[in-house]
Amino acid sequence: MLKKSNYLKFSLKMATNFKINIIGGGVIGCIQAIELKKLGHDVAIYEKNTIGSGSSMCGAGILFPLLPNNYSTEVFDLINKSKKYYSELSEILNSQFDIDIEYLRSGMTVILDDLRDIELWLRENKLSFSTEKFRSFNAITIDDVYQINPKKLIQGLQKYLDYLGVEILENNFISTDLKNNFFDINGRKISGDKFILASGAWTQELDNDLRDKIFPVRGQLIEYKKTNYIQLEHILYKDGFYLLQRKNGTLIAGSTLENVGFDDNLTDQDLRFLKKNAEKIIPELSELEVINHWCGFRPGSKDNIPTIVQDKKIKEKFYNVGHYRYGISMAPASVSKLISLF
Repeated sequence: MLKKSNYLKFSLKMATNFKINIIGGGVIGCIQAIELKKLGHDVAIYEKNTIGSGSSMCGAGILFPLLPNNYSTEVFDLINKSKKYYSELSEILNSQFDIDIEYLRSGMTVILDDLRDIELWLRENKLSFSTEKFRSFNAITIDDVYQINPKKLIQGLQKYLDYLGVEILENNFISTDLKNNFFDINGRKISGDKFILASGAWTQELDNDLRDKIFPVRGQLIEYKKTNYIQLEHILYKDGFYLLQRKNGTLIAGSTLENVGFDDNLTDQDLRFLKKNAEKIIPELSELEVINHWCGFRPGSKDNIPTIVQDKKIKEKFYNVGHYRYGISMAPASVSKLISLF
């Protein structure tokens, strides 16, 4: 990472005098702020709760499409182009701030009755894989799949933002008027040269034009107590459900896809459903205690394709929203794509 003095020299050289306000402090907004600040812009993040408190911190952190042949080329390209960024970011956050975001090349084992379609897709995309049984299941293991710990990632991004001097305004719910002005929680008009909506599932509350295009989809996960008894060599995926193991030995299982608005009420029935699906894959999990059960609200979008555009009428307004299940996975490439629109 650049030393402080070198960074200041770089900043002055690249300064463009843009004041940029980012609405939303998830992974998209944070990486957007970091990269714009490094280019010399004056950047502020407005977050309705706290940094990363939405779906960014709630996900599993799998940096690959769960069933890649079911997604469009655009989704895979954004994920694939983001991979190198996380490798470099992991080194920066570890060396500069002593934060390990648990960026691991764990591979992913996909369990399917018929492996022909996914095998063809992997060959066409020149990805390394092996076909083998997982216990009694037909399975294919994709080698070049990484995972990350979202909670550790948010901690690291916060440190990085502070280091760069990005202004962070938390617990600041933004509103708009009919003239497309932005106002902070105290009703003060926010001034700036450019505004970027990185507001995830809450985008519909800020922009009526996207009300039917970006919508909340609840996803529930559970965490099993850490154990040395079960060691997962790879991420496991079967019938829309996944299992992975954190560095500390806990196991994460999920996830649901629920169109229930912003309802965060979790029930015992929900918990039983998650346990049942996890234990179909690894029956021994029934002996382990579930220590955590939570949900997040993904920014649903058609075909998981994000909206990364400049507003056609309001030239100072930009969108980086609608990443659905792959916000973390697509974030770096999405940020790069948006910056190219400036």
